[in-house]
Amino acid sequence: MSKAFGKVGDGKSAGFTLSVDATPEQIVAFTKATGEDAIDEQSAKGLSGLSISVAISADKPLKEVEAFKNAAKDQKDKQDLSLDKSVRVSYLIADKKGTPLLEYRQVEAKGYLHVDMKSVLKLTGQDASEIDSVAKELPADMAPAKDVLTGKWVSLDLQQLADEAKKQEGAKDGKPSAVPSVDAAAGQELLNSLKDVFNRTVTFEDKGKKDGVEHIWMNAPARQAVDELYKALKPLAGKFPEQFKKFPTEAPKDVPDRKVGADLYLKDGALSSATFDLAQLEKKADPGVNFPIKLSFNQDAPKVDAPADATKMTTEDLMKTFLVLASGGEDAGLDEDGGVPPVPADAAPLTAAQLKQLAALGVPEAQAKAFNTMGLGFEDIKALATEK
Repeated sequence: MSKAFGKVGDGKSAGFTLSVDATPEQIVAFTKATGEDAIDEQSAKGLSGLSISVAISADKPLKEVEAFKNAAKDQKDKQDLSLDKSVRVSYLIADKKGTPLLEYRQVEAKGYLHVDMKSVLKLTGQDASEIDSVAKELPADMAPAKDVLTGKWVSLDLQQLADEAKKQEGAKDGKPSAVPSVDAAAGQELLNSLKDVFNRTVTFEDKGKKDGVEHIWMNAPARQAVDELYKALKPLAGKFPEQFKKFPTEAPKDVPDRKVGADLYLKDGALSSATFDLAQLEKKADPGVNFPIKLSFNQDAPKVDAPADATKMTTEDLMKTFLVLASGGEDAGLDEDGGVPPVPADAAPLTAAQLKQLAALGVPEAQAKAFNTMGLGFEDIKALATEK
């Protein structure tokens, strides 16, 4: 199995797709079994078959790309993958029919974004015609935002964004924050500890071969594995201050006391796919309740190319688009001249109570955290929400 995972990086390209294999009926039954409010039928249909794909291509085997080779080195020595012109990457979210809902590509240190907002709204049962109304109301200098709304490709200069981020980081205290380094010996100790736990808890069962594909069942006693992982990691947590910032004071207690496993499929000695039933992790799920997800691997993923005729977006355009769209298509959030107002280089992290309050105002948690990362504090985000 170790060799099968390792072969993923042998080629010059690779593709990974995580998909929801559960049917709408299975999704509804699973949410009912958890004790939460059952998901509605429309949302279940939208979620069923939804997939997230990542494709990577390079001019040499992936395992030889510097950004991957140096993954285990100190962060200060790492190469920024987004600025590596020898590597091309794409991220795609699609519905069960394969319709691209959101796609992002990275080619030659340029980023390309495409969003099918109408399909996204239809997927969630909302009125897609609202997109046309919002697009018409946007001012002339918001052409890039209009292109995003109407499903056109837009491009971003990743080097420019990286330079702007460095300037903002340096503005906090005059110099970039030091990144804690990780001792190589500590890294090896961690790896050995993990191997030891897996060797003692994980078992593999050969399920046979069909059409050239090997089927292996991998399983482990869930609670025992988690408890042993916790015991192995806790003594080492202090040696990884950046990676284990908030290491728990005790092992999770809600892990089911039963075996859980995944079906692994190998073709020509390489991992081709893995399926896992999320219901295994839910204590309240009775036998017969399932929520299967699938992770597929493809070593012959097509080369990632830059789309033609993409609208160029500057850093200013990006900020204006983000602020204006967050305010419902109006000019709220911009200064008197229609520009982006200065925001603090650093903002206090949002508390759980503040996130809950913003959610009540119509700002989803993910969006609130994104604003917070950009430097907007609680009151700033609250003002945007109330101006909608």
